[in-house]
Amino acid sequence: MPTGFSSSKGSALTKPPFSPGKTASGCFYLWVDGVGAYQLFTGDRVTVGGPTREKDMADLVLLANLSRKHATFVRADEGYLLEAHGACKVADRAVEGCTHLNSNYKLELASGVKLRFRLPSVLSATAVIDFVSDHRPSRSMDGVILMDQACLLGPTADNHIVCPEWNETVVLFRKPGGFWCKSQSRVAIDGQWSESGGPVKPGSCVSGSDFRFRLEACA
Repeated sequence: MPTGFSSSKGSALTKPPFSPGKTASGCFYLWVDGVGAYQLFTGDRVTVGGPTREKDMADLVLLANLSRKHATFVRADEGYLLEAHGACKVADRAVEGCTHLNSNYKLELASGVKLRFRLPSVLSATAVIDFVSDHRPSRSMDGVILMDQACLLGPTADNHIVCPEWNETVVLFRKPGGFWCKSQSRVAIDGQWSESGGPVKPGSCVSGSDFRFRLEACA
């Protein structure tokens, strides 16, 4: 398995070539009944940092002793990368510049902010960031979704949000102009039933025979 590591300065990771991503766009909360709350980003670049009084804060702000923009997750043509703007480790190795991310890599920002990066589904470029240490956003979340085209919610481990009590997988996906969802069974979106799904707007509630979730735009 390629590690994405190159080392021209001791144990530090040096910057590999990559295609730059777009500016971050789109922050949402996904509230899943009986499962948890997730912060969802649709942009190709998502910055991570600590609290600040400045207006130009990170996309994902953790209650931790981090610089204003400590690191950036980048979704590029060849996969995901982490750009380090402050002290970072990937798989227990220090990062200088940026490095490729493989699924299940352990990340550490500054001293003690520990995360896990995952790519649960081989069918999707959507990634999941798990909180390993106790550091969380000010609005408590169970994880972060870096959404490419689709987010899978369902009972098996290859879903981005694992919902053990559900009988099937529901797909939340992006189309021009917004989100849609689809399911193999009937779905109610804001109380209106559909045979397989439909458009989902911020503030919409999506439910079925054994599931319910709500999408909300970040303030």
